[in-house]
Amino acid sequence: RQKARKRAVELMDRVKIPFAMERVNDYPHQFSGGMCQRVMIAIALALDPDVLIADEPTPALDVTIQAQVMQLLSELQADTGMGVVLITHDMAVIADVADRVVVMYAGRVVETGSIHQIYEKPAHPYTVGLMNCVPRLDRKEEKLNIIPGSPPNPIHIPTGCAFHPRCPLAREKCQTETPASSEVGPHRQSACHFFEEVLVGL
Repeated sequence: RQKARKRAVELMDRVKIPFAMERVNDYPHQFSGGMCQRVMIAIALALDPDVLIADEPTPALDVTIQAQVMQLLSELQADTGMGVVLITHDMAVIADVADRVVVMYAGRVVETGSIHQIYEKPAHPYTVGLMNCVPRLDRKEEKLNIIPGSPPNPIHIPTGCAFHPRCPLAREKCQTETPASSEVGPHRQSACHFFEEVLVGL
């Protein structure tokens, strides 16, 4: 038991929880949201993983605490050399921490590439839609952009390209043929029949 307690304190110190020795026996309700996230990261680090999968690591946290949690993950990655797979809908978080991006829609990969490729010139209409939904300081808008329509029912995925009911480029081919993943650049792919048009600009 003493060995387990010592290990817990070490891990809490590692994720920068203040007064770890005094707090090691505290209950979850005694921690703030940000501290609870740090405890979860500490638990994930207990077996010294080669890869850490972080699924929405900053939900319901304010922007300052989000930044602290992501900075902690970045520091741990640099210190240990582990890989981090970040699963998130937060495009701002992705821009800050990711090296490569995999965009998925309806359970299928629709685009992959480096963070710079994806942000500078997306190659799939869904990625374009996601990017347009991000508020920007360099443009004045009365309301936030949205992607028209709704995500498909996972039990009844549309035939062809799953995104076609919501896609501004959709044509008959998109309704019947599932697009293959095509090379659109170095280490970059897009699963869109008309990715050339997307690259030119929707």
